[in-house]
Amino acid sequence: MGFSFSGIREELDSKELGKLYRRLQADCRYLAPFADWKAIVAFLHEKKRAYRQKDRILWRLIQYYRQGGDCERLGTVFLAIFEPAILGLYSFWRSRCPYLGNDDLFQEICLTLLDVLKETPITSKKVAGKIDGTLKNRIQAMLDRHTDEAMIHSNIWPFSAPPSTDDSPESIKDEFFDVMKVMDILEVSDARGLLDLLARRRVIDWEQKRILDATLIAGKTLKDVSQPGEYERLKSRRRNALKAIRGYLLRILKKEVS
Repeated sequence: MGFSFSGIREELDSKELGKLYRRLQADCRYLAPFADWKAIVAFLHEKKRAYRQKDRILWRLIQYYRQGGDCERLGTVFLAIFEPAILGLYSFWRSRCPYLGNDDLFQEICLTLLDVLKETPITSKKVAGKIDGTLKNRIQAMLDRHTDEAMIHSNIWPFSAPPSTDDSPESIKDEFFDVMKVMDILEVSDARGLLDLLARRRVIDWEQKRILDATLIAGKTLKDVSQPGEYERLKSRRRNALKAIRGYLLRILKKEVS
């Protein structure tokens, strides 16, 4: 059974969590002013006051959580505390990863948050911001892996392989070899027309379009088109462009099949 916020809110009122709260409240003076877990969650959701106190509460709760045992129940509390961050990530990525079902995406975000709380080194300053930032990075990396897996198991480029790290024109062209199979859907006749369309639709920006144009169509390497000190930046720009193109064409293809 997966997570749901209705179930999480009910669990906050459970007898087991109530007992745990009273035990931790007796041990931690920062919890003393609050009646129960719901009062803690409401306080931490406020945006304009007592930032230092919030840091102290969160930091101490994380330390308790990492002790394991009965404190494992604090996972439910943290899901309630970070509900805005979870919903924000879910809303952002829901339409951007069609290869992962909505419920699976939600569960992945919740599980990743709990992993972050267990594993990430956390100091007692700006605790929530650090957790949010690490969670966003982990989710991005997780969805990148799902994208590559979707590509590997598909028969149509650009979903047949992860991005190449080879800088040769032949390698870049291989990545685009089967894109002709989806050009009819997009009503473009050649690779340059495809890049123009993707730039107009803001899938990639115009600098990325120029990089791909030079290395894919003109047959140059990144070293040919890079100014001194720019190679790594352009390499990263090209990698991100290829990733964006694959994700976009996957969504187009999925709509066409359905």
